Amino acid sequence: MDINLTYGAPKDGSQIHYESFEKLRIFYGQFSKLHFHDRYFQLHYLTKGSIYLQLGENIYSLKAPCFILTSPSVPHSFYTELDTVGHVLTIPQQFIWDLLRSIQQNNNYFHPLCMELDKNSHETKEMETILDKIVEEYQDSRVEKHTMLRLYTKILFINIARLKEKNVQVAKKLPVKGGDIDMFNQFNQLIEQHFKKNWVISEYLTHLCISESRLNVLCKKFSGLSPKQIIIERQLQEARFKLLFTQDSISKIAYDLGFSDPAYFSRYFQARVGVSPKRFRDRDHTS
Repeated sequence: MDINLTYGAPKDGSQIHYESFEKLRIFYGQFSKLHFHDRYFQLHYLTKGSIYLQLGENIYSLKAPCFILTSPSVPHSFYTELDTVGHVLTIPQQFIWDLLRSIQQNNNYFHPLCMELDKNSHETKEMETILDKIVEEYQDSRVEKHTMLRLYTKILFINIARLKEKNVQVAKKLPVKGGDIDMFNQFNQLIEQHFKKNWVISEYLTHLCISESRLNVLCKKFSGLSPKQIIIERQLQEARFKLLFTQDSISKIAYDLGFSDPAYFSRYFQARVGVSPKRFRDRDHTS
């Protein structure tokens, strides 16, 4: 299963989905691997903290308040600080295309975009007020809830269009070599293929034909994490997915992830997530 399409994506493809950034970070961890959303736009709006972002072939570093708008099929990954707080909206592309037609713009108008905002500006306060309204509507079961969600989302994106037309400064790209980002992505592809086999770093280095020091530099540059930490994050991401979305026993999950001792897996998970696998599963199902 593709966990990027399972968690945080609308169950009904016609609806707008909201999730707090904090809840998604609990699931994905600090590092979200390169992924994309087919037929969906996604808006991340951060009210606190910072984010290190790969958006397509470009790298950005942003501090809150800021927003990141990703278009369908544009690959992106990010690393965030633990105290990062914000909102995530996932919107069907047809909704955005209909809005663009109403303001006489083409479908590519909202190309991938990220902006740092002035926390004291009228535009920032207005966007955060609208997002608070979206949260309020999403959490309650009111009459015409989805109508109001669509209305507030439309207003939010009109505000983004106005910022774009005002030529508000977009986030600056960080310098990056094409070969570097290709190598980093190759490393992540190898992780996808082999993280359940508990490959050691030397096995990745052999396949990539790269030195450990060079791989460490690239991983720190593009994710803020060491190679080992990225592998651990991917294992934990899969563990979270299986705990939340399958009925598999904790022992089976441990074995599936390459652990020979379920008790060690439980200690490994708790040391890094802060709660035991059982507590993590029970807490989410009762929240």
